Amino acid sequence: MASELWWVFVVAGIGLIISEIFIPGFVVMWFGVAAIITAIPVYLGASTNTIMLVYSISLILLGVFGRKMAISFLNTGEDESTKTNAATFVGSIGIVTEDIGVAGTTGRVYVNNESWSAVSANGKEIKKDEQVRVLKIDGVKVIVEKKEK
Repeated sequence: MASELWWVFVVAGIGLIISEIFIPGFVVMWFGVAAIITAIPVYLGASTNTIMLVYSISLILLGVFGRKMAISFLNTGEDESTKTNAATFVGSIGIVTEDIGVAGTTGRVYVNNESWSAVSANGKEIKKDEQVRVLKIDGVKVIVEKKEK
């Protein structure tokens, strides 16, 4: 009779895999895959100890190795060379719209059709309407230097 319950493991496994859609992090899915794997010894009529051992081993292996492989597979292409939209501003030339003060006092610059809070990289004052080059982005501020003519 126990060998007829293999479908319960398959349905439970599919349900857990589907629930991963709503619970991010690649955790619940491995319980579902382990349940589907465990359906095989249940179908073959294995003992309860064997079924528990198969489930435990498959869950541990999937949890350790499967999660790492899935995350590395999904993160392909994301490295230092992948630029975000904001990172494309680095190196761009902009115009100061509000004076940038000394010692980290913020001003504003207009770069690539957007207005940004700005700080001088070397701490020197940069006056309104002067051209600046964006060196880096720090949160919601750009770090700029006065463009040499």
